[in-house]
Amino acid sequence: MRYGVISDIHGNLEALEAAIAVLSAEGVDQYLCAGDLVGYGPKPNECVALVAELQAQCVAGNHDLMALGALSDERCSQLARETMRWTRRVLTAASRDYLGRLPSVLAPEAGAVVAHGSLEDPSKYVRTNHQRAAQLRLLADGFPDARILILGHTHERAAHGSLQGTLRTRFRRSLALADGERYVLNPGSVGQSRDRLARSRFMLLDLARGLVRFYSARYDIRACRRALQSQGLPVFSVHTKPPLRQVGADRVRSGIRKSTRT
Repeated sequence: MRYGVISDIHGNLEALEAAIAVLSAEGVDQYLCAGDLVGYGPKPNECVALVAELQAQCVAGNHDLMALGALSDERCSQLARETMRWTRRVLTAASRDYLGRLPSVLAPEAGAVVAHGSLEDPSKYVRTNHQRAAQLRLLADGFPDARILILGHTHERAAHGSLQGTLRTRFRRSLALADGERYVLNPGSVGQSRDRLARSRFMLLDLARGLVRFYSARYDIRACRRALQSQGLPVFSVHTKPPLRQVGADRVRSGIRKSTRT
């Protein structure tokens, strides 16, 4: 089975359509979604409708739950709270019904499990090696036949093996998953980029062949910003650039990697 894996769409229809175009061209059999269909972006109802049309196997993210009033937004940023107030006002009954039926964890097949933030809590961030290792122990206890745990929430792509630790990922380069090892995989964010460039980020998972591939696709960010502006929402809602110090550190690390290969 070849899965197109998306997460953290956040009401950004243009970014979602870009991801689907690439994954459709790759011939995926099924879509998996690790939650957060709404929040931040200007087209929450359209994104919910499209994910439903794809018949994606989807879990609820923290923003989805906040939109329904099932989770508090008091710990969120001002931007998240502002856009969430607007999202709650415009969500249709059909969108609410779809989001309300989403589980917190699902197992699309014996080999994989999908959650949003973590297996225990959709609001929990899993970023460090220690946190990922803890999630893999929970995976082994709760789903002994599963070797893949797909998470979202951080908006950062990641691949972490129970034996190899954090793995280097490259866009459009296949990463082989070793037999007998469990993995945490995060596709990154489709619609609310927190990287230097506004891109739609997602993943292809081929369970039969034991391969994963990460993608970064351009989309019409100007159209999305126009839609944000038309709704009175901040135009930067769907692209939060990292601090300059982080960009500089990333460039230094990239230079070091290149020098070690030459």
